[in-house]
Amino acid sequence: MTTTEFAQSPDAQEQRGRPQSWGDTTVSLARSIARLADHGRGDLAELRRMDPDEPDAAAFWRLLAHYKLLGNPVIENKWALILHGIALMTPTTGGDGDRPTAHDGSVPVGQALFLGGEQQRGERGFYSESRLNRLLTARGPMLRTLLARMFRMLAASGASFNWREMAQYILNEGYNEDAAEQGRRHIARKYYEAKRRSSQQSEAQGE
Repeated sequence: MTTTEFAQSPDAQEQRGRPQSWGDTTVSLARSIARLADHGRGDLAELRRMDPDEPDAAAFWRLLAHYKLLGNPVIENKWALILHGIALMTPTTGGDGDRPTAHDGSVPVGQALFLGGEQQRGERGFYSESRLNRLLTARGPMLRTLLARMFRMLAASGASFNWREMAQYILNEGYNEDAAEQGRRHIARKYYEAKRRSSQQSEAQGE
């Protein structure tokens, strides 16, 4: 499967004559899942408990049907991992007006991994370098396992990140290795950029 096939939702092409990217679909899904925090706590809990390799939550199937993402079991399982992660990282408290979501387009995944839910960490990252190395070298089922653990860790810290980036990485892994490798490099690059900035801030405060 090519990146182009992942890049566009065929059904969305019928809406206002322009395609909707998988990234846009992911952001819309994040908003839908955030609304469950107000109106469907049981559905949100099901998505959080769901095994992404054997998705059985009714809310999962309803969301995929609504966004017209059904049809390929392998791709459905990729979306199951994405929805599971979004549900885990969706805040259930706070927010005036629009419900806060797990998606924050201003926070790259690598930055969130280093900082967690904090603004500064000095030399030591929330997600250790050894964990990061295991994540970026993992493939297939092991990657899915490590990502699910990572989502839980970040959720516990109150962190959010750019789900467009994460969804593209999950969808491309195993299909388009060039695109998946670009995703890995971007995560690593932003992690170490965040580490450098945090270290510099700590040094400046210590002077």
